Amino acid sequence: MQRSFLAQNPSVLWFISILALFTVGVTVLSEATGIGLVSTSFVKTLGKTLCLCLVAIAMDVVWGYCGILSLGHFAFFGIGGYAIGMWLMYARTERIVIESLATQPLPPTPAEIADAIGNQIFGVVGSSEFPWIWAFADNLALQLLMVVTVPGLLALIFGWLAFRSRVTGVYLSILTQAMTLALALYLFQNDSGLRGNNGLSGLQNIPGYEDVPQATISIVFFIASAIALGAGYAFFAWIVSGKMGSVIKGIRENEARVRFLGYHVESYKLFIFTITAIVAGIAGALYYPQAGIINPGEIAPIASIYLAVWVAIGGRGRLYGAVIGAAFVSLLSSWFTGGGAPNINLGFYVIQWTDWWLVLLGLSFVAVTLFFPKGIGGLFDLLVRKQS
Repeated sequence: MQRSFLAQNPSVLWFISILALFTVGVTVLSEATGIGLVSTSFVKTLGKTLCLCLVAIAMDVVWGYCGILSLGHFAFFGIGGYAIGMWLMYARTERIVIESLATQPLPPTPAEIADAIGNQIFGVVGSSEFPWIWAFADNLALQLLMVVTVPGLLALIFGWLAFRSRVTGVYLSILTQAMTLALALYLFQNDSGLRGNNGLSGLQNIPGYEDVPQATISIVFFIASAIALGAGYAFFAWIVSGKMGSVIKGIRENEARVRFLGYHVESYKLFIFTITAIVAGIAGALYYPQAGIINPGEIAPIASIYLAVWVAIGGRGRLYGAVIGAAFVSLLSSWFTGGGAPNINLGFYVIQWTDWWLVLLGLSFVAVTLFFPKGIGGLFDLLVRKQS
């Protein structure tokens, strides 16, 4: 008798249950409900952490299960953020412009409104013309479609070119990193159409909800991030537990043997690469309205390297390991770089964690690689086996 999906994957039910309890607890204790034990800024931090956990799961599927060390998945995360950020910035600026022009004796024409919006958005880079990529910025539905289609198409085209040429291993990792670097360098230019180094800002102000307190908006995004994480976990658990999961694990272990058995390896790799890029884009679209700003630095190759470090520390090849690694490192990073960790005075030198956090992260990665290759998730597995 064939067992159900949840019977085969008990971790899914456990994960969703814990996530639901955590979400309800934070919501009840937040400032939005009036209790205020969890501040609005920390709710935003937790919401952003959930988004990072989602992109870490995507990274774990493409690397930990399929064996493709992509050093470019955070680029898809950033593209999703830019896609929703364009609508947020356009719609907010449009409301401001219309309200300011309403005081004039004569009503403004659509052309005057468009020029004023362009000046407000692109004046910082010495322009007032809307680039072609902003053609649908006034339409929320189309920009939401861009959140999934742009990362998906980029991953599809890049993956098709790379996988059909049978580029593997470190060479593929270098190619993904080169793609990310090229995208970041392009976005840094003022004529890229996305305000260059200035990026998109004020994304935390949701058009039409200016009177709604940030405490309420932060909770809404926090809950949306939790729902996306739970759905993403269940979706990828379904993918890696069935026949496809067996094939992609086989590709990770011995690609030539899987090809010899008659499977079209390139199609499987292209599907995994593309679908994880789409999920990364969705995670980015939820993350940046909570962060409030996005700039090309978010897409720099170092961000994708951090993503790989999170998965390695949490334990690749385990979906919950990716979540543990991303949550652990993200919250610890916020604590160290946000001034929560006290400086250590050695007498001859003062260790300031804002400067030394990355060194600590690098040493942690080396230690995990050498002594705990299965990461924190592997330690969790060991404890469960001992208790059973």
